[in-house]
Amino acid sequence: MQDKSLFELTMVSNLSVEPFLVSSVNRIFEQNGIRIRIATVNYDEYCSTESLQRFAESDFIVILLNFENAYPGLLDGDSTTDVSTIVDFELKKARHIRKAVSENSNASVLWFGYEDLQWNSSVVFGSQYALNGLIDTINTRIREELDSEIVFIDTKRLIASIGVSNAYSHKNKYRWNYPYSQLLSEKIGLEIYKQYLITQGVSKKCIVLDCDNVLWGGILSEDGFENIKLSSSGLGKPFQDFQRFLLMLHNHGVILTVCSKNDEADVLRVFSEHSDMVLREEHIACFRVNWDAKAENIQDIAATLNIGLDSMVFIDDSDFEIGAIRSVLPEVTAVQYKRDSVYEALSCFNLKWDADAASIKQRHDAYKTDEYRRELKKHCKTFEEYLASLEMKVDIHEAIPIEYARISELTQRTNRMTNGIRYTVEELKAYVTKTEFKLYSVRVSDRFSDLGIVGAIGIEGDELQLFSLSCRALGRNAEITMLNWIKERHKIIKYRFRNTNKNGEIRTILNEYKVSSVESGKA
Repeated sequence: MQDKSLFELTMVSNLSVEPFLVSSVNRIFEQNGIRIRIATVNYDEYCSTESLQRFAESDFIVILLNFENAYPGLLDGDSTTDVSTIVDFELKKARHIRKAVSENSNASVLWFGYEDLQWNSSVVFGSQYALNGLIDTINTRIREELDSEIVFIDTKRLIASIGVSNAYSHKNKYRWNYPYSQLLSEKIGLEIYKQYLITQGVSKKCIVLDCDNVLWGGILSEDGFENIKLSSSGLGKPFQDFQRFLLMLHNHGVILTVCSKNDEADVLRVFSEHSDMVLREEHIACFRVNWDAKAENIQDIAATLNIGLDSMVFIDDSDFEIGAIRSVLPEVTAVQYKRDSVYEALSCFNLKWDADAASIKQRHDAYKTDEYRRELKKHCKTFEEYLASLEMKVDIHEAIPIEYARISELTQRTNRMTNGIRYTVEELKAYVTKTEFKLYSVRVSDRFSDLGIVGAIGIEGDELQLFSLSCRALGRNAEITMLNWIKERHKIIKYRFRNTNKNGEIRTILNEYKVSSVESGKA
């Protein structure tokens, strides 16, 4: 991986994006502490030597093409236009540009679909599909063919979020060859930043949920099981809809926990017996239902799951509880539940749509069984006795292609037991083609569950380039097992290191193995 603290982004467009979009993206990234350099490539010149070199230097490539610029007057032209010919031609263009990028770069590709919402002829034809839905057909075909290689963005959805009348600018179109408004430029910039966070694995990990007036309406201890508001219609529908959203987060890897001032038996009864509950006990990694201070319970949840407080989001309807958590545990993101704004408040989660269901299930099972591990540890007199009782098994093997996505996720999500170097799947694929580079997967299991692939090792020559171990495998000396395995099989004299502000421990351990650090800036 090229070592640099500057994020390199290239925009390929048939519009003049510099006056508005480039400045918006620059500002958004820099406001969030990310140094960025943006280059633009004219679509007609994407195969030039200069453009291909720029692709090679890029971390992120954004493709933003405007249909009206590509086909002037077509949208308002003859209704007998051969739509299939245009679709085939656009698909051919998409293949060519994707090939030019993939052959010269390991960058992630963000592709903004065509849009046709400023269709002048709608004043006479009404809101029919322009050219029999040509734009939607093109977008669908490109997305279906390149789905595994690009992230495809629904530009129409971005426009809909601010309204058509706010999205376009005649002044910008005729003066700058850029038909979009400053407001839409901001929305596009924020979408680019969102996708950057997703590819980098920058996201919260865990939600801590209150129950009363969050998962259901009413107060369970006062209203009783039969009278809480939870249903598929009426006053209970917003709570059921919110549970469906939470289940979607769970299915995409977010840890769900419960922290509620209630009697535990009553809450568990709702989870197991209420016919309108979407969330069930199996979806919750950890319950803390008692009358203790919620700050204490949240700290206990963090310790149980072995995650940082800064990776947690607490949701409660109470002003008092939200204020208390913000005061006592400022690292925790506290969100007050309000029906109409809670979803936007959870934009701090940045998740990949194509989540690995098997990996997520293994992770969830590991968290669910952490209570058993803690109980076992209490009954062991020494740490060595605890490790023996765990019956832990560590399997380290040369990584196979199907594991690259999981390894990439580990490098991006792990901040503690890591050397801090992040890899995309594309970068891993490129590195394993090198003769001297060896990539290994680390799988851990114990008497309670199979934790799955929780670690990764990358070695090139005499340098340790990648060391990553998930937080859910900590506390059982798996990192020592990994390092001893490396020492037995490879002659390592140096390691690459990038500071995450949390990975000082692994630096100390590596230094004890008499290897020197090669600094790579800040992760």
